[in-house]
Amino acid sequence: MGVSGSGKTCLGKQLSQITSKPFYDADDFHSAANKDKMNSGQSLDDFDRQPWLDQLGKKINEWSSNGGAVLACSALKEDYRKTLSKHNTKITWVVLNGSFDVIWSRLKKRKDHFFKPNLLQSQLDALELPNYGIHLNVDQPIETLVQSFLNKSYEKESAKIGVIGMGVMGQGIALNCSENGFETAVYNRFVEEEERVIFDFLSTNAQFENLNGFTDIVSFIGALERPRKIWLMIKSGSAIDALIDEIAPLLHDGDIILDGGNSHYEDTQRRVKELEKRKIFYVGCGVSGGEVGARQGASLMFGGNKFAHKILRPILESISAKDKAGKPCQAYLGDDGAGHFVKMVHNGIEYAEMQLLAEVYAVLSHQMSYPEIASLFEEWNNGSEASYLLEITAKILQKKEGNDYVVDLILDNAGSKGTGMWSTKSALALGEVNNMISSALFARYLSSMKKQRSSLAIRKPKPQKLSSFDLFKLKDAYRFARIINHIQGFNLIESACKTYNWYYNPTEIARVWTKGCIIRSNLMEDLIGSFSDEKSLFKNKTLLSDLYNTEPSVAALIHHAIDQKIALDSFSSAYHYWIALCTENLPANLIQAQRDFFGAHTYQRVDKPLNQFFHTQWN
Repeated sequence: MGVSGSGKTCLGKQLSQITSKPFYDADDFHSAANKDKMNSGQSLDDFDRQPWLDQLGKKINEWSSNGGAVLACSALKEDYRKTLSKHNTKITWVVLNGSFDVIWSRLKKRKDHFFKPNLLQSQLDALELPNYGIHLNVDQPIETLVQSFLNKSYEKESAKIGVIGMGVMGQGIALNCSENGFETAVYNRFVEEEERVIFDFLSTNAQFENLNGFTDIVSFIGALERPRKIWLMIKSGSAIDALIDEIAPLLHDGDIILDGGNSHYEDTQRRVKELEKRKIFYVGCGVSGGEVGARQGASLMFGGNKFAHKILRPILESISAKDKAGKPCQAYLGDDGAGHFVKMVHNGIEYAEMQLLAEVYAVLSHQMSYPEIASLFEEWNNGSEASYLLEITAKILQKKEGNDYVVDLILDNAGSKGTGMWSTKSALALGEVNNMISSALFARYLSSMKKQRSSLAIRKPKPQKLSSFDLFKLKDAYRFARIINHIQGFNLIESACKTYNWYYNPTEIARVWTKGCIIRSNLMEDLIGSFSDEKSLFKNKTLLSDLYNTEPSVAALIHHAIDQKIALDSFSSAYHYWIALCTENLPANLIQAQRDFFGAHTYQRVDKPLNQFFHTQWN
């Protein structure tokens, strides 16, 4: 409501778009006599308006019974508003108000507008501002008015979950929650270049009636039922600390902040302790599955307070992927940073899985066409090596842009967002061997050295003769390296659980990773059974048999790669890790002698008890 020129129609249409409710302009319901009178420059009196108001009151009741509507109407006087609402009291009044100068400047820009300054002034003189409703100052851009309405219109303490950060993943989580019946509030900051984020999100998803958007953090927090459940989907690092500083004073005892991003587990541990002092639960939940997983069902790795998990569990179970038995792919994995640690290792395993496929592609591209490689991968994907990554790689190799394969148009410079590096650093800190993840990480670093590689490529020796590699041996080698990769990943998680007193449940971790996440595969399904027998995979007879049987194929592949001048660092890392583990006497005795020679670091002896240490005067 408001005088002519206040922007009722413009705002009304915007709100109609967001809410997916029909828009009506009250002026369209005037009688022909009223329209003629206004077009002649005369203002309407109350007698003229009464039939019009009566008709609109009945229409409002009709629209309300059919799901609601957005109406733009001047409604200048309280008596008019009483007439409009006498059949229906469930009206949200949006009051647009502004000065004569601001509104007249707008009206002058409208081509062939019938209004005159005296008519505008007469409306302003007649205007009786209500002491209820949502009051908006018209001297603001339409985007600001829309956001002001959204921030002020929502019923307080009603939303079951609030999501902060409307990137691709945040939008997916919010829609997933909403679609599963949870009233959901979403927030995104209202800054330059992000003014329309909430508006566009709500407009695109207007069919979700239990979805409400905010750009005012106080209004957003106020919309959440207690204990408040706030899901963060923003960039990890300092941005999260800044947001916590902003919202923590608005929260109360028992409220929960869930960090669903790729935060470093040590940051999560620190934030848990800091917010415990405020009696606020801070929990870290790894989310895997990308855009599709967030929207349709992700793999969720929860770490933090058990009571907080109990409160969040109905939501987590509803929005997670479901395993082949129909059980939600979400799990409580331990206290404080456990969830983010497991997600970090998941991503590390993912790095190595991707690198192994890239190295297989490097071998095959010397002897097969892309359609042939894709066909081979599709064949593998119908058997024991089936995986999501294998599936999408087959599709990637078939995608064309004109006459070119898209993969040939992509610069060979692979990016990384930190989780591979964190996994490598964690393995180093925990003293756990994880050369599969580190080799995949360094392969990405090498790929970024494009300029140096291009200048040195002319010096690369060419193979004496081109030859093909046996495809059955290649499949065996691929299985061998994947088993080693998964063993190393789970060993890293087990080591962290011992160090940080987290409960280690590899069966549940493997189960959660069977659907929704990027590294889901038939191998992961098999590992559930393996872990049910023994937590250490190196004690599993089936896996050991697989490694023994496929080891010769890896050795043959490495020989082939050396002959053909193909870099296969991840396959080599898997092979040498295994060979070293199967070697009773390593040359480390010489290294320890060297350490004792120059640093008097001492050593243990094979002919003495292991609790005794010795030093030799080498000079």
